Amino acid sequence: MNRTLPALLAIAILLSACGKPSENATPVASTPATSVADMAAKAQVKAAAASLPQADPATPGASYVDITSGNQLMYSYIALSGVPPDYAAVAQRISREYAGSNDAFRKQEVLDALKPQIDAKVNEAKTKRYLRYQINGQGALSPYAMDKAAFPAKFAEAGTYYYMYDNGDYKLAFSNGDGYSLLKVDQEAARKIEAARSGYKDFAIIVYAYAQEADMASNQVKAQIVKVAIKLNGQEIPVSQAL
Repeated sequence: MNRTLPALLAIAILLSACGKPSENATPVASTPATSVADMAAKAQVKAAAASLPQADPATPGASYVDITSGNQLMYSYIALSGVPPDYAAVAQRISREYAGSNDAFRKQEVLDALKPQIDAKVNEAKTKRYLRYQINGQGALSPYAMDKAAFPAKFAEAGTYYYMYDNGDYKLAFSNGDGYSLLKVDQEAARKIEAARSGYKDFAIIVYAYAQEADMASNQVKAQIVKVAIKLNGQEIPVSQAL
């Protein structure tokens, strides 16, 4: 028994020493699991966006088509999907006569007359992928952030999409919206925009985008933002990203 006491003491001292951090050790900062997951999710979204067809930034403004109807998004969606049009479903959206008729023969006659028009619209959408979309500025911009010298923006954050009331089945969403969370303009323009925002006056965010793909799961046209402008008093103020 007496012989084992020193050995046990030595083991206890050794274990105690192993459990204490060295005074010279450099502390390692741990990253919260939620932050790691968030970073991984953002990286995955960026990688997916980068794999899609990319816009040509040099495309002139005149090449962008104004989106004023949900039917335009419908044709763009069909064009990007590569799936043949569901003519009856499209006719239901674009023709009051077709939608309102109960006569099967008359409906078929109207549908047959509409098919070439539908095909022409889809083919046009295939070639006209540069889109311009106007968003109400009120609610889309937060108060001017003095420390960042930019407007925090919410119009393109993840999960946001847009639709038109005449055809709400098809939506527009942006694949690279995370790069537009801060919008920078010159100081003079910033004062005017902030005055309009805080005074609840009309102004708009103009998004120039390139249609990349059809999201079949959500009926969305996914588009890459090429550039952004803020329209105030009839004039477009160019915006740069404040990353």
